[in-house]
Amino acid sequence: MKGIIRNSILLLVLVLLVSCDSRRKQEKLADERLKRIETLINQNSLNAAKIQIDSIHILFPRLVDKRRIAAALADTIARRESTRNLAYCDSILPTKQREADSIQKNFRFEKDKKYQEVGSFIYKTQVTESNVTRTYIKTYVDENADFYMISNYCGGKIEHTSLEVSVNDLYAHTDTLAVSNPDYHSFNDAGSHWETLTFKNEADKGVAAFIAQNTGMRIKVTLHGKKSYVYYLPDADKKAIAATYHLWIVKKDVDKLQKEIKKAQNIIARIRREKQLK
Repeated sequence: MKGIIRNSILLLVLVLLVSCDSRRKQEKLADERLKRIETLINQNSLNAAKIQIDSIHILFPRLVDKRRIAAALADTIARRESTRNLAYCDSILPTKQREADSIQKNFRFEKDKKYQEVGSFIYKTQVTESNVTRTYIKTYVDENADFYMISNYCGGKIEHTSLEVSVNDLYAHTDTLAVSNPDYHSFNDAGSHWETLTFKNEADKGVAAFIAQNTGMRIKVTLHGKKSYVYYLPDADKKAIAATYHLWIVKKDVDKLQKEIKKAQNIIARIRREKQLK
């Protein structure tokens, strides 16, 4: 019986020694990786450093102290990236805002405070009251940097569900909307028939971009539906659509920069708070 107990103790001691030796080896490997991470950060190889940090958590799940050091290094990377992004966005944003303001001089801002939460920037020649009985493409950009293209048709009922613009063999075609789609509207008034299709952002499938790139060309518009209808874009509409498209691109840039600035500020603030709590 004493022999069994003695052997059990010896086995337990052996297991502990092996375990300790294994842990020391793991700690050594982890320290080597941590040094490598610091070197990569100093070399500004931040993506490679992130990969090494992930490997610390995967390979050494029980080495809590080493993982804490890795997490602190991850914060160092996040702070460095955020500081860099913040400086870049802060330097670019004023230029983009001035560009947007310059383009907006030819637009009218419309917002019914009673019924609308978001206002819209509409090119001066495309305001609704001046184009009630006209078949044309209207575009506008709202305060959220969303782009809208509306196919307005007035005439006999055709139930058009898409539109195509073309110059010779080149063309662009919108999404096709069902007549049951909320973005399709039709109504009759005083013997006249109206139909509208609204495409938001990329749903126009590049139609606005196509028009903006071909303002000097004769652009044919084909409305597709139960019946087809063809007309050519007037120069005034080409100019309005191109200006609205460019305004949208710039406003998207401004919106993205503002979001990146906010994101960077939040990350830096979080890291500062966590340091103060330690």
